[in-house]
Amino acid sequence: MSYFVQLRTFVEVYRCLNISRAAKNLGLSQPAATAHIQTVESAVGKSLFTRRHRGVEPTNIAHELAAQLGSHFDAIEQKMASTRSRSTDVQGTIALAGPAEYISYVASAQLANLLQGGNVTVTILPGNREQIYSALDSGNADLAITGSLPDSKVYDYQVLDSERLMLVAHRLLADALAQAPIDASVLNTLPVVSYDAQLPLIREYFDVIFKAHCRSPIVATCPDIRALAGIVRTGVGYSVLPDYLCHDDIRSGRLVQLGPEGPENNIYLAWRKGALAHPRVNYARDIMMAFSNINRYAFHRE
Repeated sequence: MSYFVQLRTFVEVYRCLNISRAAKNLGLSQPAATAHIQTVESAVGKSLFTRRHRGVEPTNIAHELAAQLGSHFDAIEQKMASTRSRSTDVQGTIALAGPAEYISYVASAQLANLLQGGNVTVTILPGNREQIYSALDSGNADLAITGSLPDSKVYDYQVLDSERLMLVAHRLLADALAQAPIDASVLNTLPVVSYDAQLPLIREYFDVIFKAHCRSPIVATCPDIRALAGIVRTGVGYSVLPDYLCHDDIRSGRLVQLGPEGPENNIYLAWRKGALAHPRVNYARDIMMAFSNINRYAFHRE
């Protein structure tokens, strides 16, 4: 007896941790999906899931079975989706989650190429890290752009681009510091503008470049990096920003690069495992990746 369909349902339930959501993704009724899981459990002679109030929890045997099967189903469905996308007109809406600043400054070029082919429309879901992954998990987003390394147990992903961290300030502040070497002790006497009180990007820059902690007084926080650049442009404090966001300001003289270039971070394109079975998602992934590394090539090769 072939268990292909039932095993596919098992993999989807394993990834969703919810039978109802998995059934919806596969176009099945919930009773049918439940029956598939029961069939697989009978075949392996073990329970695969523990039922919880809001979903299911995989057993150890489920973890083992999913590890053996998941990549094979993904490969089969990706091949099928690729064949369908070549043989039919791809159409529908792609929901893309990601950080507003990267989408505004860089990804618009990638999206333009996506919109020029086929009958695909795009819905943008801007947000922070938590909101981006939540949109993927809930199925509200088909693809996501993220600066954090996705969990390979839950998502598939590719490196889409990279960003270089830059230490910047207004030119008047930079002129006042011109007589002394820029180090952590100097910067810690100055006000800093940050995404939040945990000093993301700034903390990373200090760790890598100065091997020290940032102790600067925080004068402003805003969960939108574009606003941070605007505040620093007025002459208030300093900050660490992605190169794509401050490159034009540095070139025009509105901002000055204070120290050496900081660490280079990858930017990823991620999707839920199995999502490439949908031709429109597979097509969108291919187009986005065909125009990857836009920021790296535009700013790092000048």
